Amino acid sequence: MGSNPVSLIGGFQEQGSGKPFFIMDTILLASGSPRRREILEQYGFPLVVRPTDTDETLRDHLPVGDRVTALALDKARAALADSRDGDPRWVLSADTLVSVDGRVLGKPRNRDEARTFLRSLSGVPHRVSTGLAFTDRNSGAVRTILEETEVVFAELSDDEIEGYLDTGEWEGAAGAYRIQGRAAFLVERVIGSWSCVVGLPLRAFYVILRDSGYPLGDRPERP
Repeated sequence: MGSNPVSLIGGFQEQGSGKPFFIMDTILLASGSPRRREILEQYGFPLVVRPTDTDETLRDHLPVGDRVTALALDKARAALADSRDGDPRWVLSADTLVSVDGRVLGKPRNRDEARTFLRSLSGVPHRVSTGLAFTDRNSGAVRTILEETEVVFAELSDDEIEGYLDTGEWEGAAGAYRIQGRAAFLVERVIGSWSCVVGLPLRAFYVILRDSGYPLGDRPERP
């Protein structure tokens, strides 16, 4: 093959140059997720990172898909309530939940609970739901989008579970695993968006940017 192609939304930095391929507005990321930040920085989005403090238990009564969307909206509202001079026009918030048979598996409180989560996922399909909210502070318009992906783990032995727990990746991770880490070795198949499982479904993110009027098509002038 010849030179590396520039992907549709991954080409925000010109290949091999580190220079912007498109001019992009700064986004306020209302999330403390290192994974979301890493993905956005990988694609060259200028960011202001400001995690919000919201009571997620207020949405526990909702179905999972509605719940992650509502939580993303709650985080957007919290970010807007904490607006500061010079804040970016655009605000991105998100929430991701893992569920199996309708039961939500949040972030495990300890190793024992993480072990219980992984045993419940062993050989059983489960769903990862990510809701995004994207706000235009100029107009006050807020758009939301939901992405859901089915993930199937292999049948896990006790040794495999304990070995994964030893990595420490389960700490702070919904469902007690991180698919972008060593948990990838435990997964038999993913049906849907892999990036949804990481916490930022890229196609859904692109759609919400496009529909919100976020400028994606302006190229910098070449010398």
